Amino acid sequence: MFRVSFTGYRPAKLPFFGEDDPLCIALKQRIESTVSELAESGAREFFSGMALGVDIWCAEAVLKLKQKYSDIKLTAMIPCHDQDARWNEAERARYHDILSQCDKTICISPVYSKDCMHRRNRALVEICDVLVAVYDGKSGGTKYTVDHATKAGRRIITLSPV
Repeated sequence: MFRVSFTGYRPAKLPFFGEDDPLCIALKQRIESTVSELAESGAREFFSGMALGVDIWCAEAVLKLKQKYSDIKLTAMIPCHDQDARWNEAERARYHDILSQCDKTICISPVYSKDCMHRRNRALVEICDVLVAVYDGKSGGTKYTVDHATKAGRRIITLSPV
């Protein structure tokens, strides 16, 4: 049994617009396939930072897989209680629906702080054996997380955004 965490871009950094874009649909299929292969290999605990975009899609892929593997656990590792404060109503509803289906929620900081996102990303790396990263080298939080996982000796599975 091993643990898997996810990292990846928010929608603004992805090379497509909207989830109905064929490139986004293909990315979500690659995510689902990767999550399924990891579960078949013995992964039973999955951790999502629950940011918009890749984190949400990875959490949804795990929730789909829970229908097949009842022993799989999904933990939301959120940076702060009001992570969704600036999101639109549909994004908040989706977020809270996923949270309600998680086996556990770990909150890094009770309120937003300058470093709560980085602390969440470090925690995702520290808790996992494998990091799945939707990543193509762009600077930002995903690069920070991948670099931290590399230094920590974690196995990294990189999925291209396109």
